[in-house]
Amino acid sequence: MSLIHRFNRHASALAAAALLYAAAAPALAAPSAAFPSQPIRIIVPFSPGTGSDVFARTVGDRIGQETGQPVVIENKVGASGVIGTMAVARAPADGYTILMVANPFVIAAGADKNLPYDPLKDFVPIAKVATVPIALTIYAGLGINTVQELVAYAKQNPGKLSFASSGAGTPSQIEMEIFKDVAGIDMVEVPYKSSSQALTDVMSGNIAIYPAAMPLALSQIDSGRIRVLGLFSDERSKAMPQAPTVPEALGNPKGYVATPLWYGFVARAGTPPQVVERLRELVLDAMASKEASGRLISLGAQPVSPSNAEFSEQLRAERDRTVTVTQALSIK
Repeated sequence: MSLIHRFNRHASALAAAALLYAAAAPALAAPSAAFPSQPIRIIVPFSPGTGSDVFARTVGDRIGQETGQPVVIENKVGASGVIGTMAVARAPADGYTILMVANPFVIAAGADKNLPYDPLKDFVPIAKVATVPIALTIYAGLGINTVQELVAYAKQNPGKLSFASSGAGTPSQIEMEIFKDVAGIDMVEVPYKSSSQALTDVMSGNIAIYPAAMPLALSQIDSGRIRVLGLFSDERSKAMPQAPTVPEALGNPKGYVATPLWYGFVARAGTPPQVVERLRELVLDAMASKEASGRLISLGAQPVSPSNAEFSEQLRAERDRTVTVTQALSIK
């Protein structure tokens, strides 16, 4: 049975909590109004210059200007984001230490049962702010111009093509493994520690393919040494409207949904709801600024602002999707 037939489920609802919150509202108003009264730390579990880092610094600068409180960005890199994530999980639940998150936040939980945190239980959503397509880039020297041509070549040469990934449990690996399964092709994965090095090797022909974040791909397309065949996304990008989504290029197989990169913020579970709401206001106001919206456009990103209930359900869905994929395809 194809992996595609295994994706389908989920939904839920609540009601009495509203009464409790309404009764507590007067008592909760003061802390909300006073927040923040000291510096805020935004932990970025990835290195400087990544999409997560850019979004965190853009938002942090605006929050600092609006509140008059310093916002410190700390890059705590290591273990595919686990080190930075655990730093927030162990911090006081007061809203003064928050986490910049992206897909690996939940993908890692779906791929590794021994992860020291639960993204759904140990954290509360603040805001999801943007999505960024993953571009299916290929070495131009291969003479392959479309997703269909890539699939045809791979079927005629099973195991000959290699693709770079950012390692186990990352969006680049997961999306490529699903793509291979849906297209019925065989390619060899080569993990990289550096996204820029992976794309450099594609440009030089040392490796054939890399599913790169749109900002990284955009920076190199003009070189003429790489081509973008399609986007792992649920819709075409305004930054590259000529590029089809990968599902579209494959004829939209039933049940096949490609997931773009996304970025958001979470706090430690137990953070007072009124503080979470204040942080959400600050983050969304920052993202609505001209500076932030300009950055979004330059990165090929799409601004989003689902409710936190929707954000929570999206986190759950991606975690469950990863469990299904890793089990079905024996990904470690």
